[in-house]
Amino acid sequence: MVVAAAGNAGQPDSPVDVGAPANDPFIITVGAVDENGTADPTDDFRAPWSSYGTTVDGFTKPDISAPGRWMIAPVPDGSLLETTEPDRVVAPGYMWMSGTSFAAPVVAGAADLLLALHPDWTPDDIKGALMASATPLASPGTGIGEVNIADAAAVTGAPSPNAGLDAYAWHAAVQTDPDWNDASLEANWTASNWTAANWTSANWTAANWTEANWTDSNWTDANWTAANWTEISSTEANSTEATWAP
Repeated sequence: MVVAAAGNAGQPDSPVDVGAPANDPFIITVGAVDENGTADPTDDFRAPWSSYGTTVDGFTKPDISAPGRWMIAPVPDGSLLETTEPDRVVAPGYMWMSGTSFAAPVVAGAADLLLALHPDWTPDDIKGALMASATPLASPGTGIGEVNIADAAAVTGAPSPNAGLDAYAWHAAVQTDPDWNDASLEANWTASNWTAANWTSANWTAANWTEANWTDSNWTDANWTAANWTEISSTEANSTEATWAP
């Protein structure tokens, strides 16, 4: 199960190109919404900096959204966050932050709850349950809607949101990583309007997640140790510019 933030490069009135890792069509890509100061989710709207649009392959992202603006959480006294952003401290030991990186954990937590309730569910099942139970929003760029944890927990027969992808993915005999075939390029996925697709008529159960065969993608081949994490300087990344949105 992979949950990724859509990114904070969004524009107030237009879509943007969505890049990695949010561009993977199989994962759950999460956008951020502003709760509009109310407990009613129907008036929530996309945070203006929350990225939405299409990937280089033509897939629409995000898949779903969650609260990600003015998120208040505990912070240790004297921590880097507290000292560098003192104007965001709302009470001793608490401060607010914004960004799709704060919306993604909301969905990850919901996915964890579903996995606890249904330990036999696949990542596809969990994604399907979250999307099928989402609260639709009028604001564009919020995916299928805003995550609704209570309704997601009540789902018993999870649909498969990735059913349509099976026709476009293939595994070569000497290549274990999935790739896109020529048909997918000719089909031009952007022409397949998600809003026009009748989700109820699609045969959700037909997509067998096990066919994607995650075990074929040999994680050990990636050699995590070869990626020298120490070379990535957190100070160079300048997190205040990358993820801290208003």
